[in-house]
Amino acid sequence: MTAPVSASSLHPAAVGRRAARPRPQRPVPVPVKPWLFPALREEVLANGVTLLTCDRPGQEVLSVEIVVAAPLVLEPRDVEGVLGITTSALVEGVPGLSSLDFIRELENYGATLGVGAEHAGLRITLDVPGTHLVHALALLVRAMREPLLSATAVDRLVRARIHALVRHEAEPERRAALELHAAVFDSADRRSRPARGTQETVRNIDRDAVVACHRSFLRPAVTTVVVAGDLSGNGVEAALHRVLSSWEGESGTLQAPPSPPARDKPAVIVVDRPGAVQTRLVLGRAATARTAPGWDALLIGNHSLGGSVNARLDRELREAKGYTYGFHSRLLAVVQHSLAVVTGAVETSVTGDALGDVRRILQDVAERGIDERERSAAVAQIVDAAPLRYLTAATVADEIAVLVLDGRAPATLPGAFRRAAAVTVEEASAALREAFAPDRLVTVAVGDASRIAEAIAEVTSSPVHRV
Repeated sequence: MTAPVSASSLHPAAVGRRAARPRPQRPVPVPVKPWLFPALREEVLANGVTLLTCDRPGQEVLSVEIVVAAPLVLEPRDVEGVLGITTSALVEGVPGLSSLDFIRELENYGATLGVGAEHAGLRITLDVPGTHLVHALALLVRAMREPLLSATAVDRLVRARIHALVRHEAEPERRAALELHAAVFDSADRRSRPARGTQETVRNIDRDAVVACHRSFLRPAVTTVVVAGDLSGNGVEAALHRVLSSWEGESGTLQAPPSPPARDKPAVIVVDRPGAVQTRLVLGRAATARTAPGWDALLIGNHSLGGSVNARLDRELREAKGYTYGFHSRLLAVVQHSLAVVTGAVETSVTGDALGDVRRILQDVAERGIDERERSAAVAQIVDAAPLRYLTAATVADEIAVLVLDGRAPATLPGAFRRAAAVTVEEASAALREAFAPDRLVTVAVGDASRIAEAIAEVTSSPVHRV
């Protein structure tokens, strides 16, 4: 029941007394200081392994990233894809432990495992509770040192990879990416061909090729081990030294041949998909690498152009025109470069209009740049939100692994967000103007050529090449 209100509390004098009480001062917000990436500790062990550790107190599940600096350009041409198959085969058992038993051992430790190969090298990811790190990592080091590499496992991995390649060629965005790489990079350049190999080269891979690959490329001297998580007061670092030092192998780095210069000429390619109701549009060219001084400016500029749902491409093509569910720009890392890419899917009948608007937006950016509002929004999402993105040890370790693959010095990472926050409108605009120069972009469209080729030709100045 509501308590009765007294007459005295409603008296004008009482009301005046309450109103006269001084109110506390309103808090004044202060600018947020750019977040600093956690400090890294770097050591080089006697066997050549580089150990990077990042202490994250309270993160009891540790994340381990093993990066092998064996770039795909070292693969024999007739068995391209063998480094990826070899990486997958490492976890298919060791002498005395079959593939199934190997996985069961890891599961008993509460560990999860992932493997992969990129143009810059190989990655193996291990997430495991800190109490079981030594056992799980020892098993993984043993697999890298003396994998079973059975013919049965290799044959199964080859078949699975071929099936995956068939699926990739059927997916419009992946198919467009294949054409983009082939157009941007010279045919003699490994980057012009799929990182996972082609169906033809993967079919040539057998156990002998995998054994030779393991013998040639997997060695401690070219391996970096990243460990992120709670490393304080539990003897983890001493155990890491002991386990990693047990791996012996050939010393010296792997010398990759220099890459040919990237092409910088516009092209228009239409991949015919008869009856397709949508067109996947991908525009791109080779841009600056993450190691270059202008990378921070390009990062902010790209976010303003198409790195979020509030960016210019999405605002105009999705919100204003309704052409698409999403149109974005991306910076994809490749050795010595990044690929500056604009991509999205549109309904077939508006392909020409949508492509014309994309080119208009890029031309406007080239002529006028971005504004302060767009720059501030990009900084807020990249810099101010960084603490949320790196809450877990896994995301921290992943970022460090990317740094290693790029060939950047670990000392450059802690101050990365301060550098990004300091980027000016003029710097971001200049970086965008160079990376997404509209008159030098390769345009790839995957869709019904009979319905889109003529419309594409009307809005581009280059001959349309059908495939």
